[in-house]
Amino acid sequence: MAEAVPEGGIERHLQQAAAAGRQHVTEWSERHTAPHFQTDLWFVVTDENGQKTRIPACHAVLNINCPFLHSFQAGDDVEIPQTICIDALTVVYFLWLNYPRLPEAESPFDTLVSVTSSTYGTSLRNYDENKMVELCVAIPKLAKLADWIQCDATIGRLEDIMERTVLERVPLREGAASKYLYMASFALSDAKNEDGTAYLKEQDYELVDEFPAALIRMNEAERERIADHVAPMFEALLGGCSSRIQRIDATGDISEVYKDTEYLSEELKLLVTVAKFLLNSYKEARSGPAPS
Repeated sequence: MAEAVPEGGIERHLQQAAAAGRQHVTEWSERHTAPHFQTDLWFVVTDENGQKTRIPACHAVLNINCPFLHSFQAGDDVEIPQTICIDALTVVYFLWLNYPRLPEAESPFDTLVSVTSSTYGTSLRNYDENKMVELCVAIPKLAKLADWIQCDATIGRLEDIMERTVLERVPLREGAASKYLYMASFALSDAKNEDGTAYLKEQDYELVDEFPAALIRMNEAERERIADHVAPMFEALLGGCSSRIQRIDATGDISEVYKDTEYLSEELKLLVTVAKFLLNSYKEARSGPAPS
């Protein structure tokens, strides 16, 4: 199996990917301001430094998938709030996903998906964690933008990519990619107005069991991004632990050992009780001080 990439190596890769992304934005803008392209709509995205980028698009093409744009006229600027998107590359990825596919011009987002899809083998020898992280970072941004523009087609495409590429290929117990998997999954479930915990349980209950390890690897900003999903995930984890303890007590030869000592069974029950207490404390802290 390929060795996990150190966190610093992933950060460097994301910086390099961002630099390459600026070139993708330039290429899109140059291509779609050419005379043979119909450009009559401009997306305006403002980055964290206040720098605005105008990205050309075709109103007639986007109208097919994006009801939000029906209220705009040809020639309008579509100002994207900073709370929705500050990354011009995300807008370009979104446009590629909603334009007809041209054989002579492959989308850089499709290229990223195809690379991560093809680096999968029986032993994951060719698994590229850097590229998988890059994909998992792009998905939440795209999901948020697509939700704002009311583009169900893009959200459906992202869901397919999550299920066929990300969830099937990220090793949960190794490397840094798993924490990005959870952030991408929760962002996608938010865009669909669905319970993120239920979404992950539908895919594989192991995704619930491994969540605490991924949460530990997140920094404070990353944890805050998924804060609404933390308590439901731990509740699901504790529910699974409780059912497993009950099965140990009630069935098989193992339970005969516990009838004599009851030591391990009681220890596990105590651990669950403490965990529930800590979970309730976490939920109370997030809800703010009690009213006086």
